[in-house]
Amino acid sequence: MKLTDYVVEFLQRKGIHDFFGYQGTMIAHLVDSIEKNPETRSHSCYNEQGASFAACGFAQAKEDCACAYATSGPGAVNLLSGVADAYFDSLPVVFLTGQLNTYEYSGIEGLRQQGFQEIDIVSMAKPVTKYAVQVREPEDIVKELNKAYYIANTGRKGPVLIDLPMNIQRGEVEKPVYEMSPEEMGLVSCESCREKDFHRGNTPGKGIADEAVRAIQEALCKAKHPVIMMGHGVSSKSSQNELIHLAEKLNIPIITSVLEKSALPYDHPLNFGCIGGAYGHRYANMIANAKSDLLICFGISLCTRQIGTKVHEFAKNAEIIRVDIDSYNLQRDIHEGGIGEQKFCADASEVIRKLKKAGFAQSQYREEWLVVCKEIRDNLQAVDDATPERYPNRMIAGLSRCLSDISAVAVDVGQHMVWCYQSFENQNGQKMLFSGGHGAMGYALPAAIGAYYATGKPVACICGDGAFQMNIQELQWVKRENIPVKIIVMNNNALGMIRHLQRDYFDCVFADTSEGCGFSSCRFAEVARSYGIESKKLWCDEVKEEAPEFLAGNGPRLLEIILEHGTFAYPKTCLGEPIHNQQPYVPTEVYERLLKL
Repeated sequence: MKLTDYVVEFLQRKGIHDFFGYQGTMIAHLVDSIEKNPETRSHSCYNEQGASFAACGFAQAKEDCACAYATSGPGAVNLLSGVADAYFDSLPVVFLTGQLNTYEYSGIEGLRQQGFQEIDIVSMAKPVTKYAVQVREPEDIVKELNKAYYIANTGRKGPVLIDLPMNIQRGEVEKPVYEMSPEEMGLVSCESCREKDFHRGNTPGKGIADEAVRAIQEALCKAKHPVIMMGHGVSSKSSQNELIHLAEKLNIPIITSVLEKSALPYDHPLNFGCIGGAYGHRYANMIANAKSDLLICFGISLCTRQIGTKVHEFAKNAEIIRVDIDSYNLQRDIHEGGIGEQKFCADASEVIRKLKKAGFAQSQYREEWLVVCKEIRDNLQAVDDATPERYPNRMIAGLSRCLSDISAVAVDVGQHMVWCYQSFENQNGQKMLFSGGHGAMGYALPAAIGAYYATGKPVACICGDGAFQMNIQELQWVKRENIPVKIIVMNNNALGMIRHLQRDYFDCVFADTSEGCGFSSCRFAEVARSYGIESKKLWCDEVKEEAPEFLAGNGPRLLEIILEHGTFAYPKTCLGEPIHNQQPYVPTEVYERLLKL
């Protein structure tokens, strides 16, 4: 069979039916094979970055593998931001790139370019993939495709890239194979995989999960103020639910990373918010950092974005137990010298399954501890609710009620991202999609498109005016395929987060962030109408009354909301402060009383 027919059928048998990409000479054979396979569909973007972000959104929303493709040279390079996003957020995505014919390579070392639109995409992609390879002989595709798919979906998941020269694409596969063992794929002694940390966490030592369970049991017997911290390493819905049920059984509060926000509905009684070194929930930061005596951490990196730049100051009065499949994450000590920490390189899902079967002694302190946590949450939430500058948060909460039946909400990067993870009232089973580690502006609209094809249900995206202009061209994709996406653009005519930084640290010199200072925004509602998408522009004080009816309409819609120019994301940790003492500061009497509880 034709080689590209085999590639498409292989991925289709693995459950991938939607392919995201952009047509080009060097990838035309693959696109033709997608078109001819009755079980697969190609969805064309208008910039390859859109395709890569759509694949990321698909993988996030479906919790499954996705695929994106591009032609050689500039097409392949345009994929790279999405490749990096998948790598840092552990998303299994197979990226396929076209390449010039192998016989066009000259063999001249140091030659800048071998042919038109040629680029060494494999070398460029290696730092942000688990595995990247160029196929040079048709017979190699069987092993390389099986290997790449296996690597993407095993251990700490992540992207892989296969570069396919055009003459290889039109080659023949004599013996198509759709399942191979790791030994048959050559993974046991694969140097390139070892260099890319493939074995990291894939084969943790035997008995490590059991050791972690025993350590957690012993620690819980002594702890009075335990907290479960759940990160994106708890990737499957079943594992999330098992951990939540365990927390309910033992009366333990749960704090999540931003990426894991949608693991619990916003109103779950044990949901105590998102940890954040700069912009986390006040109550999450105070409970974890200042009040807990035991943090049980599942698949959460505890990076400086989560716990602040003064790493050794975080939760210094608490024992920390960390379960993570990535041994490199565990090399970072939280407490100075690793004192008071236990680290287990194991699959968080396996440890959670074993904990479900383990026995636990009920602690008399747990209910009292939950009362304390609730008082902290209620008091600090009241402080934030009374902060006038947080009107965008209250707006987001209201908009979330208009989107309660939406399957997935993709959120872009900027102040609006903070407002969303702080205040969006996500429902049970409703996915919230963020670009976490990479933090890529322009992510949300194509990610929402990918999420629609993953769920088959209406989706939404929330953007700022700066972020939305990064991939605004994908509105044509939305219109062409009539994708039911509700698009909300929060327009403050500024790059608000950087503008806030410039106010505090650059003497209010708003270089390239504000109207008249090197930045401006278009009229988004008018642009959407020019694409044939129904749109509406509202001032912030009109949203409460008029947005619900507009967002209730069918089909794609864009709502532009005009905000005050100088918006802020609060609460925010000032540089050097402990992460539980954020601006604007809590009244001293309230702050000191809560710390004494």
